[in-house]
Amino acid sequence: MRQLIKLLSWTLSALLVIVLGLAALLALDSRPQIPHIALTSAERAWVKAWIATNRPSANRSEGINRLTLTEKEANLLLNGLLDRAAQGRATLDLQDGAAEISASLRLPLDQVATYLNLRLKLIEDANLLKIESARVAGLPIPAALAQKLAEQAIGAVARAQVVQSLEIEDEAVSLSYAWRPHLLEHLGSSLVAEDDLPDVLSYQAQIQAIAQNWPRRQPIALSKLLSELLATAAAERRADPVDSNRTLIIALTAYVNGKRIRAPSDDDSSRTSHPRPVTLRGRRDLSQHFMTSAALTIEGSDALSNVIGWYKELSDSDGGSGFSFADMTANRAGIRFAKLATENAASARRLQQLGRAGLSEDDFMPKIDGLPEGMSRSSFATDFGDPDAQTYKRMILHIDRRIDSRPLFRPSPG
Repeated sequence: MRQLIKLLSWTLSALLVIVLGLAALLALDSRPQIPHIALTSAERAWVKAWIATNRPSANRSEGINRLTLTEKEANLLLNGLLDRAAQGRATLDLQDGAAEISASLRLPLDQVATYLNLRLKLIEDANLLKIESARVAGLPIPAALAQKLAEQAIGAVARAQVVQSLEIEDEAVSLSYAWRPHLLEHLGSSLVAEDDLPDVLSYQAQIQAIAQNWPRRQPIALSKLLSELLATAAAERRADPVDSNRTLIIALTAYVNGKRIRAPSDDDSSRTSHPRPVTLRGRRDLSQHFMTSAALTIEGSDALSNVIGWYKELSDSDGGSGFSFADMTANRAGIRFAKLATENAASARRLQQLGRAGLSEDDFMPKIDGLPEGMSRSSFATDFGDPDAQTYKRMILHIDRRIDSRPLFRPSPG
């Protein structure tokens, strides 16, 4: 059951990343178009029972599974999963060969209610879906733009050979999928461009070799892994150092987050050691924030990385670990690192040479002493307001000055 929840949540999370990308580009609304109507206890019980009933059987690790949902059931499942991943509501209208999704997602602004109102028209395309039209906050946007944002997530599902068929009819949808062991790893691997995969796997193998020789029960410093990978890239002297840096960032991001990239030919039964903890300033979460923001920057933009990082922190403040400006510092330092690593060939080669000489965390990550952490949503709103408030802007400026003072981000002489 856990695996099925992860799969469904993975798909929804990918869609949320697309939505956040659109939010960074377009206007937001002050009220939701879809009213928030809480699921009843009976409906929540149905969602839980449906997931339990349709989980892949332990006796059928591989095989074709078929799911059929009525429009009402699909709406219940969609909103049940949305309750886990975001604040908002959605409606799904099924038609013959098409589906229309309308959603209102509340963004985590405490003082002013702000909503992203989204409407997508999806049509069947081979075994998957294609975006025919999209509207965000009431504004029509080119289907090509929405499709570009969506195609990587949808393409990952296709390359992982999960979906066998998808049929949409009036008031019903049927899906046939092949369950494979390590399915989530295959999905994650499919997000890596085919041309990049050999290099990503090569850097991943180097990380695993370093980890195998590292003292047991001792976390690995992020600076150590960055130095080793950049030194390898410098020694190889490839024609495009930007590509080398980009692929090593992808490999390292997966590793620090406890994930493994798999080759399409990998035997599902193959075993590898579990990733070792990787730390930055003595903390595993900071290395994850740093590398995840770096990866988002090279695959999207620093604006999108900032939006997602801030959204994550505000979500944590609402019952999670709390809003942390230390985490935000790691986010912003990761963005700066990625830009330095991939800005141009000269910058990329300079970073590789610095890595070959050996990096310390002081080179790229400021100290986090005195930065507020563990703030609840209400305390954050009281002390800092929102991203447009002067108190928040002053804190971000203070953080950026700390980052600017790091040797790696100082202008090179001459």
